[in-house]
Amino acid sequence: MDYDTLKLEVQKVVRAKGLGSALSRDQLIDWAYGTCVIENKEVTREMAEKAVDARLRQVSKG
Repeated sequence: MDYDTLKLEVQKVVRAKGLGSALSRDQLIDWAYGTCVIENKEVTREMAEKAVDARLRQVSKG
């Protein structure tokens, strides 16, 4: 799974749960990293952090 695919997966979770959900930023990062590293061992936690942060910025802009 590459960065763009990872970002899309994060978008799905954020959209489903909403920004004000019970999931914290760290929980979203953990979910994104854990889900993606299963498919691609080259995915790093830093990639997951960037994907989550990019999506949360998009959501906060409206």
